[in-house]
Amino acid sequence: MIGHASLSVAATPHPFSIALGTTALLVIDMQHDFCHPDGFCGHNLGVDLSAVTAIVPRIQTVVEWCRHHDILVVYTRESHRADLSDVSPSKQLRYTNAGYPVGTLGNMGRFLVQGEAGTALLDAFHPLPTERTIDKPAQSAFVATDLEAQLRDRGITHLLLTGVTTECCVLGTYRHASDLGFYCLLLEDCCAAFSDTEHQAAIAVILGENGAIGWVTTSDTLLALKEGRSL
Repeated sequence: MIGHASLSVAATPHPFSIALGTTALLVIDMQHDFCHPDGFCGHNLGVDLSAVTAIVPRIQTVVEWCRHHDILVVYTRESHRADLSDVSPSKQLRYTNAGYPVGTLGNMGRFLVQGEAGTALLDAFHPLPTERTIDKPAQSAFVATDLEAQLRDRGITHLLLTGVTTECCVLGTYRHASDLGFYCLLLEDCCAAFSDTEHQAAIAVILGENGAIGWVTTSDTLLALKEGRSL
């Protein structure tokens, strides 16, 4: 097993130094409403989910690799209270303008409401008792949650980011985590958007200004890490 020794992962635009003993994996919003054909985006909005479907087995592989190396896995779900009291007026307006008001009745219950089938994780993901599941009312997983405290309590300094959608909740969480001082590495082949243009645009943002925002790599590059070996 890989301990706290620092390893170098090949990444763009610069190598990413990582100690797996102080690293956590974030699996962002792989829930029915966003990712399942019968969920709100697939069934009600008719979104093409092919890119989302493609990342599921890759994320599963990364989860298993993290479990093997005792890396904390955290799953997030964008969701709100049944009375919608935690939906800000700004968010409700933005989501309404986009065509999917929070709380709208869909094929799997009310959109983004806690306890509805649509907010459940895909069947491909089964958190272990030692793993964490965070319900978040915003795009960033750090807004109105105890995620930062959980990570600090465990001495986590580095984050691996996966999930959907790349330009929305993944990028929002990435930027917030970076500002909180975490070292963030996006696994670009484990993230997806509803359009490739938006997916690529989000990656371009992270790589902007020659790495002033962060780092990007692929899951294959990460999984090839061996103890005492830099890639």
